[in-house]
Amino acid sequence: MDWPSYDETLWDAIHSLSSTVPVHLPVILASDRDAGAIKMAQANARRAGVSEYIEFKCQAVSSITTPPPPGPGWVVTNPPYGLRLSRGKDLRNLYAQFGIVLRQGCPGWNLSVLCSDPALLGQMHFKLDTSLSLVNGGIRVRLGRSRVG
Repeated sequence: MDWPSYDETLWDAIHSLSSTVPVHLPVILASDRDAGAIKMAQANARRAGVSEYIEFKCQAVSSITTPPPPGPGWVVTNPPYGLRLSRGKDLRNLYAQFGIVLRQGCPGWNLSVLCSDPALLGQMHFKLDTSLSLVNGGIRVRLGRSRVG
């Protein structure tokens, strides 16, 4: 509202119109095989005031059998990359399984996955754009983005 081009009349018109348009919130499905991670996510969602919009499930990627809502939609994930959690474990199968689950259940959806290891991302067998580099919890990661084919 402090921008030079701010138009108060236009803002008021749009704002009054927006209160009459029904809001269709997206379905957000959240899952993790770790019950503690689910409890933390639920607590975070409650603090943010969005818990009523998220369906949480404690389940492994390999046990996701319920089809997602009709798409296309977004799959956004931050799986373990073996630096803090799962240290010393071979995570290649986890990433491969996740790729299989996505291809079977989410064709046409958008995918965003955080990971520090390009070899693990390769196990998903998607052509990922990894040009965006971020720091997540002090760890340099890439955001792999693709469309599920």
